[in-house]
Amino acid sequence: MKLKLIGTLSLSALLLLSGCGGSANTNATNNSVAATPTAVPKTNVTANTDTNLKPKIEEALKKKGFTDVTVDTTTTPATIRGTVAKGKLDEAVQTAQEANGGKPVKNEVKEK
Repeated sequence: MKLKLIGTLSLSALLLLSGCGGSANTNATNNSVAATPTAVPKTNVTANTDTNLKPKIEEALKKKGFTDVTVDTTTTPATIRGTVAKGKLDEAVQTAQEANGGKPVKNEVKEK
């Protein structure tokens, strides 16, 4: 029994050490030319935003009396920020979602 245990532990240790050994750096021993990194061009890509969405959501919120809420459509999904009266948070989020065509909005509105 002891011999079986010692054999198993030895084999496990051998496998563990061989797996942790790693490989030699092939670039250092190989006389090949190292690849040079290619430059990635930067682009001025703007976010796909619906220009009519922000005023549409803000107008719907103002009709319901939420004048302290702003809309940011540069994020995905659109973000609403500001403050509403206590107990009116759900109504403000629902109004914004309905004006957004039923799509979700990110809520950063706080209750007073």
